[in-house]
Amino acid sequence: MGRLLQTLIIGVDTGAFYSLIALGMVLVYRTTGVLNIAHGGVGVLVGFVAWDLITLRHWPYYLGVSVGILAAVVLGLAFERLVIRHLPGRPDLQTVSTLALFLLTQSTVFLVPWWGNTWGELFPSPLLGHGVRIPVADYSISWDQIVLLIVGVIVFAALWFLLRRTRLGMAMRAVSDDSTAARIMGVPPNRVSATVWGLSFGLSGLTTMLLAPILFLDNTSLTGLTLKALTVSFIGGLVSLPLTVLGAMLLGGLEAYSQVYAPGVKGLADAWPFILLVVVLFLRFVRGRGVYADNSLARA
Repeated sequence: MGRLLQTLIIGVDTGAFYSLIALGMVLVYRTTGVLNIAHGGVGVLVGFVAWDLITLRHWPYYLGVSVGILAAVVLGLAFERLVIRHLPGRPDLQTVSTLALFLLTQSTVFLVPWWGNTWGELFPSPLLGHGVRIPVADYSISWDQIVLLIVGVIVFAALWFLLRRTRLGMAMRAVSDDSTAARIMGVPPNRVSATVWGLSFGLSGLTTMLLAPILFLDNTSLTGLTLKALTVSFIGGLVSLPLTVLGAMLLGGLEAYSQVYAPGVKGLADAWPFILLVVVLFLRFVRGRGVYADNSLARA
């Protein structure tokens, strides 16, 4: 019973941070048709900005974190204005441009010498060292992990409400269906696009601020988590928020099972994203639907 409860706790917590990362990518693809490969790179970059301000410049923690998230939003707005807007109707080229942005953000982190030498450094959360012990599971969970889980639920509910119950969400769905028709109906596609990119990059920054105190601020590991989250977003067809969260919880549960019940099987936890991706692609092939051919961007 204790090991099962421990597995559930680890799985839900792991699934929460996969959800946060994947939801940002799903938001962009669902409304623009662009696979945002830069999502993780932007998060890492602004994470180092916040770490620099808090640790080296001795700024207050919450001020440094806020500046980091704001920097991500500004970067998203600038990227949309300077790049995405100049590639209208070409989601393929826009996707390639996000790859270029990913490489640029990674290079920036490498180029700053006092950042490149501090991989794996502690992100100084005020909740660090505090947690809750669960006797039945013989396991302790930190307050940073609890906050991440709560924020994950809030972000999912907020995005679902935004897309399904607000005028802005209706505008996003209209643009994703037909930007020309949306423009004729009075919906400004450029304003909607800027909102989506700014919101997505801001979510990337928020995710890094929540993950860094738990996993350390590490360029390699945070980028690796983004690749795993990409698998999760494929489970949701890159458009469904509920299926994306469900896929994140499934991946988190499988990795937790491997850690608790099969610790001797080397590489099994890291293999789950690949296994899930193969299963998802096979099921979609059987159903005669390709992931990228899914034209139901406006679905829930």
